[in-house]
Formats: sequence, structure tokens, C-alpha cells
Amino acid sequence: MIIEISVVVATVAFVVLVVTLLVTLKRAMRVLESVHETIKQVEPQVEEVITRTKRTLDETNELLADMREKSRKTDSLFQTVDSIGNGLQELSTTITKTASAQKERLSNVTALFSSGWDLFRKRRSEPSRKRVK
Repeated sequence: MIIEISVVVATVAFVVLVVTLLVTLKRAMRVLESVHETIKQVEPQVEEVITRTKRTLDETNELLADMREKSRKTDSLFQTVDSIGNGLQELSTTITKTASAQKERLSNVTALFSSGWDLFRKRRSEPSRKRVK
């Protein structure tokens, strides 16, 4: 009789285990179906996002290539401007040196003129001397 009770208990436990597994598997199937439906709904949106992203990357690459090309074209312009700037700086330095030299010369001429003028006025203001003939 113990064997028969053990068999019945084992059979009931096995049935309970199978029923529990079936209920769990049905719930898992419902969850998987829900996930599948969600993926089916999201998939077109993901495809559209991927397409837009690819298009945006292509446009960005085109813009970068265009910017590189335009930058290369302006390089010679900036080199020319740099050369002109260096030339102007050299010219300014030369003019400054020349102006300093001319200032010194002008100062000397002014001093000579001033001395000459003083002599002229002094000579004019002296009473006339009789000239010896």
C-alpha cells in the first residue's frame, strides 16, 4: 500500500509540475508574442532612422570635403596676405629709419638756419660802419 500511495503522490507531483510548467510556458509565449509585435512595430521606424542617419552622414562628408577644398583654395590668398604684411612691415621699418635720418638732418639744417638768422639780425642791428675805400 505504501508503494501505491508513493506512486499516487509522485504522479500528482508530476502532474502539478507539468501543469506549472505549461502555465509558465504559456505566459512566456505571451511575453514573446508581445515582444515580437513590438519589434514588428518598431522595425520600420528603426529602418527610417538608419536611412536618415546614413543620409545625414553622407551630407556631412560632402560638406567636409567642400570645406577642405575651399580651405585649400584660400591658402594661397592667406599666403599672399602674409607676404604683403611682411613687405609692409619691411617698408615701415625702412620709412622709420629714413625718417629718423631725415629728422636728424632737418635738425642740423634748422640749427644752421637759426644761427645764420641770428647772425643776420645781429649784423643788421649794428650801426653802419664806414667802409674803407
